[in-house]
Amino acid sequence: MPVTAPLRIALVVTDLNPGGTPLRIARLAGGLRSLGQRVAVIGMGVRGPVADSLRDEGIPVFTADARGPRDFRAVLRLCAIFRNIRPQIVHATLTHANLSARAAGMLCGVPVVSATATIEVERRWHAWAERLTRHFDRAHLVNSAAVARHAARAFGRSPRRVLNLGPAPSGEAARRISDPAERARLRSETRAALGIGEHEFVVLWAGRFDPVKRIELAIRAVESLADRPSRLLLAGDGASRPDVERELRLSSAAARTHLLGWQPDLAPCYAAADVLLLTSRTEGMPNAVLEAMAAGLPIVAGDIAPIREVCRDGVEGLLIGEERPGGFAAALRRLCDDAALRRSLGTAGAARVANWIDPLHAARMALAAYRLALAPRSEVI
Repeated sequence: MPVTAPLRIALVVTDLNPGGTPLRIARLAGGLRSLGQRVAVIGMGVRGPVADSLRDEGIPVFTADARGPRDFRAVLRLCAIFRNIRPQIVHATLTHANLSARAAGMLCGVPVVSATATIEVERRWHAWAERLTRHFDRAHLVNSAAVARHAARAFGRSPRRVLNLGPAPSGEAARRISDPAERARLRSETRAALGIGEHEFVVLWAGRFDPVKRIELAIRAVESLADRPSRLLLAGDGASRPDVERELRLSSAAARTHLLGWQPDLAPCYAAADVLLLTSRTEGMPNAVLEAMAAGLPIVAGDIAPIREVCRDGVEGLLIGEERPGGFAAALRRLCDDAALRRSLGTAGAARVANWIDPLHAARMALAAYRLALAPRSEVI
């Protein structure tokens, strides 16, 4: 049986600051390297903390030092990087990276696949730019059927050229937290460190601080638990942090809220929590939901298409169809008062994600997509 030669792969992302997509790209780079591929990571912006962690793992990292999406000279710097590392395929993620990689790929003669990680409705120019340049790559990778439909509709992409890689939680964190003994140890240690009592009901929110995440709904929902021993853990950071801090200053839940900042390892947070709350208006395939399910946590989230693909209302979690905090608050109170329901939803969630916890699952799916995209178009796409 012939051995397939390793590929030289360049992963291009808009920035390398802490956040769901950069961290996911970093994990993908490590997974691809574990599969014997030659991988380099390129951030379009200035170097961020994720770049340092990649370098510590021995993965080459480059930056195009773009000052923003309109810094067109960054495309020339990206070309120089391509000529240096000579990738056989480029995998770009997020609109700025997608546009830059398509342009540099044309100039350098390098095949490109692009990717969308979420359903975005706030920045309308993204959809326009994606639609205008969609013909300059080999395929478009997504992480859910909902995002695939969005790419076809909003970007005008042929469904045949949209490849759904499916859900892929970070293997190490999900596998670690899925072990009951490890989870119990972390729960005790983390609650003690935060001064949280054994019988307090703990709500975890995790992600990037951004308006689309609607963190204010999470804070208001937890306000409704004032008559119950409860806490809110906010694990994340981002551009909207001042808004979150202002919301907390005005909230009766402030004294019961822990603003934790970015957590490189969310396993202790999952272990300490009793429920994961996700209040986002739009999502792609949120890693926090998959990891929380692996940890046996019930999910309370907005009833949006990507969430429904992995979390069924009344089976693995409670999905809220309204825009106001009242629905989230009612779901939290229900779970706070019903430990049996928490266990039932959590057990079902852990069983549902069990097959996705392989740490190399995402890398294998991506590598298969690269080889498919590199095949003659008349054969495949």
